[in-house]
Amino acid sequence: MTLIPHKNETLVAPITALQALSRLSLVTQPAGLSQSHKSPDILFVGHIGKSSFRISRKVNYPQNYLPIIKGKIEGSSRGCIIFIKYRLFFSSILFFTFWTGMTMLIGLFFIFFPKEYGYAIIAFSSGVANYVVTLLNFNKQVKLSRAALDEALNMSA
Repeated sequence: MTLIPHKNETLVAPITALQALSRLSLVTQPAGLSQSHKSPDILFVGHIGKSSFRISRKVNYPQNYLPIIKGKIEGSSRGCIIFIKYRLFFSSILFFTFWTGMTMLIGLFFIFFPKEYGYAIIAFSSGVANYVVTLLNFNKQVKLSRAALDEALNMSA
């Protein structure tokens, strides 16, 4: 188990790798384009390659816990296998580690120097709360991103 939230999964789709890539391409806007193109059909922002993709769910508001989805698609005899990794964006990881680490250092300071155990408990509790909020929100955003990915791949068709 790592301290930074992440999730890996493998999907087996009854469509070919080429179909999966083309379905993702239809609902993905390149990251460099301006936001003036507001089509309701666009579900993701990112890059689709020949056998891989790097996308994130398109949102209209700031979302600190939104995962970036890195995927690799391999063909098989009965469709394709999609290897997916959900990770926090680098800036979110920096924010998360800075504040979790800072609250832990403040807690240690209050334990060893002024010996104010009440303040140390408050600092440690803040660090744990930051960690729990990050995990819960990341998992919620992974669930929403997975639903959008299922919709984009339309695997029931």
